[in-house]
Amino acid sequence: MNNDNYLAFDVGGTNVKWGLITSAGTILEKGSFSAGNGCGETILAAVKEKIAFFRSSVNGIAVSAPGFIHPSTGFIEMGGAIQEFDQFNLQTYLEEASGLPVSVENDVNCVALAEKWLGSGRELNDFCCLTIGTGIGGALFLNNELYRGHAFRGGEFGFMITKGLHNVSPEQDSLSTCASMTSIREKYAEYYSLPFEEVTGEKVFEEYDRKNPVAVNIIEDFYETLAIGIYNIVSVLNPEKVLIGGGITSRPSFLEELKSHLVYIDRVFDLSVDTCHFKNDSGLIGALAFFKKKYSPDSKKLKTNFERSI
Repeated sequence: MNNDNYLAFDVGGTNVKWGLITSAGTILEKGSFSAGNGCGETILAAVKEKIAFFRSSVNGIAVSAPGFIHPSTGFIEMGGAIQEFDQFNLQTYLEEASGLPVSVENDVNCVALAEKWLGSGRELNDFCCLTIGTGIGGALFLNNELYRGHAFRGGEFGFMITKGLHNVSPEQDSLSTCASMTSIREKYAEYYSLPFEEVTGEKVFEEYDRKNPVAVNIIEDFYETLAIGIYNIVSVLNPEKVLIGGGITSRPSFLEELKSHLVYIDRVFDLSVDTCHFKNDSGLIGALAFFKKKYSPDSKKLKTNFERSI
């Protein structure tokens, strides 16, 4: 067994990323597999297969997953994009399956931990992370501590209402519903009467770049709604920086396009907005950061509401 290597998983509703990582945070090997449209059974089977392959060469398993997660136990109260993970102890399940120590932490908390450990948040005491994907996720570092909230729901920016209530259920007007990659795909698919599965975020942005008026309207509304969410976050918390993650951040013009909707807040709050340093690897790096903290010599000091930075 190589005590310097760990196996990390970043579970999402569309894909699950995995990485073989050293204790210093260097990714030696990585890949991904389908989440089967958020199917818990599919995810667990593939995760166990990957663990079996690396079992003899790693010292532990670090997992980043969506939902409301009790970090001390690995119990997932609500699985978010993975509904089959509701009321499920993923840590216990994987420990029994592998015989290795396991940690499980909220996915965007992992992004923030990665940025604090080795990324763009190293020198910051107060910053927010916001991720754009199947939904909108968030995490908070306040006074140099990861803030989870009393029920592990701190930083759930995706639940914010950004443009008023227009539906029976508030969730239908949430930031996740209105400014995620899912919302972009749904709007485009609905307009052109296409199956949702045939429409990718990349396709909609390609049409936006071609000045397709339908795509332009959808993407401009996406940026405006996202900006409103950032306005609200910053006006309440006044962080030093907002770091944005998700596949969309690989778009070269993403920051410029977003910032064109943030002129007012930049003038009032002197805000810095940037992309996450580790891009799509943030969840893997952050999962390991949490694992190292959880199983460090002072792991008994791990709190339920807060955690000291790495």
